[in-house]
Amino acid sequence: MSASLFVERHDNGIAFYINGNLQFDTADEALYHEYLTVPALAIAIQRFPNTPLRVLICGGGDGLAARDVLRFPQVRDVTLVDYDPEVVALARTEFVPYNQGSLLPTPDADLGSEQVTVHIQEACEFVQQLPDHCFHVVIGDFTCPTQPDHTTVHSQEWFAQIARILVPSGIAAFNGVSPEKTPTAFWCLYQTLFAAGLSPKPMRVSIPSFRRLEYGDWGFFLAATEPITATELVDLHLPHSLQALTLSKLLETFQFPMATAHYRHGLNINTLACPHLFYYLLNPPPLRDCAEASSEMVNFLTLEETGTGQQSPIDALRIEAIAQHWLMQLNQGTLDLDDSQLAAALLPVRHTHHVPAMSREWLEHGKSLIAAIDPQQLLAQILARSQELPPKVSQELKALAESLRTGQPLTRLSTHAAEFVAVLTVALMIANLATPDVVYAKGTSSSFHGGGSFHGGGSSGYYTPGDDGSYAYSDGSPFGWLGFWMMVVGGIWLHNLYRNDES
Repeated sequence: MSASLFVERHDNGIAFYINGNLQFDTADEALYHEYLTVPALAIAIQRFPNTPLRVLICGGGDGLAARDVLRFPQVRDVTLVDYDPEVVALARTEFVPYNQGSLLPTPDADLGSEQVTVHIQEACEFVQQLPDHCFHVVIGDFTCPTQPDHTTVHSQEWFAQIARILVPSGIAAFNGVSPEKTPTAFWCLYQTLFAAGLSPKPMRVSIPSFRRLEYGDWGFFLAATEPITATELVDLHLPHSLQALTLSKLLETFQFPMATAHYRHGLNINTLACPHLFYYLLNPPPLRDCAEASSEMVNFLTLEETGTGQQSPIDALRIEAIAQHWLMQLNQGTLDLDDSQLAAALLPVRHTHHVPAMSREWLEHGKSLIAAIDPQQLLAQILARSQELPPKVSQELKALAESLRTGQPLTRLSTHAAEFVAVLTVALMIANLATPDVVYAKGTSSSFHGGGSFHGGGSSGYYTPGDDGSYAYSDGSPFGWLGFWMMVVGGIWLHNLYRNDES
């Protein structure tokens, strides 16, 4: 699916959006691009004196990062790879007054066109084909992920490829995410860089156009296989023609409030198999928790530390992981829905259109969710395959089915019966958040409303017009059968989950 590109014109120039997300505003884009590119190039010049530098830019199809890379006469050639030909076309037309023609293929471009080679290709595919140790500097200028697949270029595997193609002591620089709004996502990237064999230095920059859209302070990373030292950064020589970056301002960017820096430990790294970055982006810690942290500052300019990230075997957004977390809390007797962090783990946001408030609302309505289905029918579907269940599980579920059939009070649930109810609740909550109108085979049982709020309840049915002008009421959706089969498939999944636990 192609991206939606939008160029907005204003008194100070233009603003460029991809899929509704601001990429740059010419009123302050120099802040972003100079902090992204210039420190990495300046360190590389110190590390490789009298050496023509080879630079790779991944993303950056707007040509603005290439413009700032070409400020340095030591740069011999620049390779730029971007998957979107429409962005590159804009770079060669609409954006020329701002990127100074950095991607123009003509010999009369303002900047040296012979130095820049543009490839329209996925960055991962391109980098995998490169030989070892072929670039002195690599710049990663990607959009903020809005779905799990977008986190590929933020994964341990991707960063390991970058480490491979860097010459020894080479420098990499990456656009991050907001350490202010999504601190766990930012520090997930920090730990993932460590896990890939790179030693990162985090940076944060306040970009006015980003702040107006409530993106918060923006994050960057400098990284290298040979750690970047404070001495190197303090002694940097920067070009004189910069618009926003000075050495003193650069050194300040390595200071982070403890309110955000304290999240950097105990995180899962981002891998291709488990895109935890997307989980952290969708499920940031509550802002009040950030505010309660110490006002102390952490200076990463002088701080030397190693990675503490963990590699989880399961994607935290998969329903199996969520159900297992419920079962663990149930067994430990710590199922406290008033704990906001625990509540986020019990039912995390799994899609960019959801918000934590929706999950919290559904957590408060677990009992009504269970009441909205026919548990006897679901149990019957599971017990139809009872020969494949562990004997203890089968026995306890049969007892639960008999209690439901005879109307006995469920004063005490057995272990596996309690697990059945917990996992069923998780499945229903997630299914209702994903497709609320079909989960219960009851038509339009709930709906989304503007402003990020979610309203659910009993089935409301719908009216259909008749030939005589009257309306007939229906309590079922044309797709109502889908809700039933979701429960059947869920039952089979539950049986497999139990069998795996028992084994």
